[in-house]
Amino acid sequence: MLKPHPIVPLHLHHRIIVDFFNTTQALQHVTPIPAGTPPEKSIELLQGHEFFIQCDPHMMKYEAIDTPADPAPTLPADRGVTAVAAPKCYEVMDKVHALPAGLWDSDVISTYEFINIERGVFVRIRSPLNTMMETVWEIRQTEDGGSELVEDVLIKCSRLLVGVIKGTCESGWKGIHEKMVGKMAQP
Repeated sequence: MLKPHPIVPLHLHHRIIVDFFNTTQALQHVTPIPAGTPPEKSIELLQGHEFFIQCDPHMMKYEAIDTPADPAPTLPADRGVTAVAAPKCYEVMDKVHALPAGLWDSDVISTYEFINIERGVFVRIRSPLNTMMETVWEIRQTEDGGSELVEDVLIKCSRLLVGVIKGTCESGWKGIHEKMVGKMAQP
């Protein structure tokens, strides 16, 4: 049996062990938006939560849920974004095939927290096994006067799962961006 370190208070000992097994991974994906697409239209589409959820290739079904009080959805202070609307939450069922056998069922139910920000949306996804993804989706102006879709992802999960979660993000982002940008470019 593990015994607490004599200098570390007992109530912090468990947290230190949990933190040792958890890690974070940052990713960024950027896609140009076709010339002539108004940035306001692109921002409005990002802030349409149901459109956003429907761009998820693994999504099987979803439904709006009451905003939880514990923990209440908030923006992380270190992401440099400001809320422009109250949070909205959804329960989403994804069909996930990439996870190691026995760790997760193939149907994964997660809570999605959406907080609209000035140039897009902040999305926090809380999934089983203490897995969380926090993503800022923004429309940013480019130096040449155009705009681009920027996805800044922060994955927080077990060291055992981070490779699988990162791999799923890396293998799917182009299709998601293509679907989003395609809708943004429609007249």
